[in-house]
Amino acid sequence: MTDLAGKPITSILAQLTYSPLYIITVILALGVLIFLRNEKGCFVLVGKVWAICHIINYILAIYYYIANSN
Repeated sequence: MTDLAGKPITSILAQLTYSPLYIITVILALGVLIFLRNEKGCFVLVGKVWAICHIINYILAIYYYIANSN
């Protein structure tokens, strides 16, 4: 088991860019935003906020992956 306590959060976040499960999650988040764009309601709003959070997190992961590769 790896020791995550000693690693900086940027390198842990950068590993999300090539994690297959997280890529599937981001694709599902994009699907929620695309297919439910005209829907209204509380549960749909929660789903949209969930999707936006995952997409922003993935964009940050891509940034840290590119920044750490140099």
